Amino acid sequence: MSSQSRRSFLTCLGLGSYATLMDTRPSRGGPAPTVLTRRPRGTPPSFFAPIEASDADELKLPNGFRYDIIAKWDEELGCNGPLGAEKFGFNCDFLAYFPINALSGGVPNSDEGLLWVNHEYPNPLFVSGYSPLAGKKTEQQILKEKHCVGGSIVHIRRVKGRWERVPGTEFTRRITALYPDIPLMGPASMLPAAKGSLANCSGGRTPWFTALSCEENFHHYNATTGVDAYRWSDQPGQRIDERLYGWVVEIDPFKQMPAVKHTALGRFSHENVAIRHDGPNNKLVCYMGDDANDQYLYKFVSAGVYRDNLTRPQKSALLHTGTLYVADMKECRWKPLDLTRSEALRAAGFVTQADVMVRCREAAKALGATPLDRPEDCEIHPLDKSLYVALTNNANHGNFWGQILRLIEDGGNPESETFQYEIFLAGGPQSGLACPDNITFDRRGNLWVGCDMSSSAMNKNPYRPFKNNGLFVVPTAGPNAGDAFQFASGPKECEMTGPWFTENEETLFLSIQHPGEETRTDDAKGWTSRWPDGSPGKPARPRPSVVAIQGFKW
Repeated sequence: MSSQSRRSFLTCLGLGSYATLMDTRPSRGGPAPTVLTRRPRGTPPSFFAPIEASDADELKLPNGFRYDIIAKWDEELGCNGPLGAEKFGFNCDFLAYFPINALSGGVPNSDEGLLWVNHEYPNPLFVSGYSPLAGKKTEQQILKEKHCVGGSIVHIRRVKGRWERVPGTEFTRRITALYPDIPLMGPASMLPAAKGSLANCSGGRTPWFTALSCEENFHHYNATTGVDAYRWSDQPGQRIDERLYGWVVEIDPFKQMPAVKHTALGRFSHENVAIRHDGPNNKLVCYMGDDANDQYLYKFVSAGVYRDNLTRPQKSALLHTGTLYVADMKECRWKPLDLTRSEALRAAGFVTQADVMVRCREAAKALGATPLDRPEDCEIHPLDKSLYVALTNNANHGNFWGQILRLIEDGGNPESETFQYEIFLAGGPQSGLACPDNITFDRRGNLWVGCDMSSSAMNKNPYRPFKNNGLFVVPTAGPNAGDAFQFASGPKECEMTGPWFTENEETLFLSIQHPGEETRTDDAKGWTSRWPDGSPGKPARPRPSVVAIQGFKW
């Protein structure tokens, strides 16, 4: 089947079917297949030679590429916070690079800048020494875990071709689940300020050079049962007010504006934010996924108009008011989560717009939005402006490998209330990747895909063919469109997250999150990974870290 025919076939199948399933019965008289293999690839991109899947405990890159480690968990940042010396947090995730001269104009500096880093969640064994066998957590253990999440702002510089962190500058600081107090703006602004931020997964960078950090699985922190329960409610004084989390948080790395949470963007398990402002009315448009089984894809359209001559605070204020929509994939329509426009919301018992935003998932369900298979990262193609959405997987539906959707707004207008879509890539042995999660684009329109197979399932059926989680490059146009070529393989049990290029695309920043996540005893014999400081003969505790990859010759 030709590439175009295959694409049309997948499009017609729609969301509820899985093209990754194949009939492996032998044809009459033919040999029985012995192994699942990838379909033939086209010609890989010219700037690298693809690598093979690996289960080694290392960050493996193509020939000609190397990496510098910028920051590791628990390293001192050279600055003080309310509790003393600040340290780099745990489980680094989303990254955004800000040229040091971003606010002054001119050619963006790709050799020096600020890096915003999300810290998604703690590993209690490593961070606080807590074991489930111990029962309740102590207050001190909870405080350690609250201090390791949120985010870090680090100052970085390339010196003689190597990236290094510049400690203790005026910009270097932490946001944690303890501080600072962050006010909520928009429809739910009557809620009290939140104590910092937590569950910070992916995010985005605004056109006015602030970071949008997305609070994801906030419901895990008070929970006392389940594998993801962090038991902060074991100590009543440490219990979080869940209404204050699950929002999109805006942080100014340059310290000109205070952090805020934007309640007009809804409260759910936010993965990231992708932004456009090129519609006919110049409204600010934000696309967002809710990372959970059978959750939804959202779009926010500002009430106000984006103009280049607005101040940075005025641009930020565009996120305070507007319309939040949720996708109905059957009708190919964006449905407004607007109490004044929806009898269905009023019939479901919603009485204020603030209530709609706080209980966003319930409101989306009341409108008949389409449940999706973990809609995670969504990004806008730099050339044709279509939206790519990573659906990671949904084992409840038999969708173990996920897929990537491509959504096209009608008329190319991001403010439109109707759209069309197709399945751009289906995960599985035939494509060579599984569980697409974090995605980004380079300027040429290549899609970069970071995969998120669960560490407990890695190298086991049905994930055995893929080995460790990888980073892939997928052309989106030409004869090789949809072909996945592996660029990197991560250490054992890690996920590679937050890919972000400098403006000149000579450096790719990447988070190596949760290496050795399946470790059950915190000693040399128990560590399931020893990256980045150890080796087979040199035990070392695994440490989530941020790396800078170089070697690009486009």
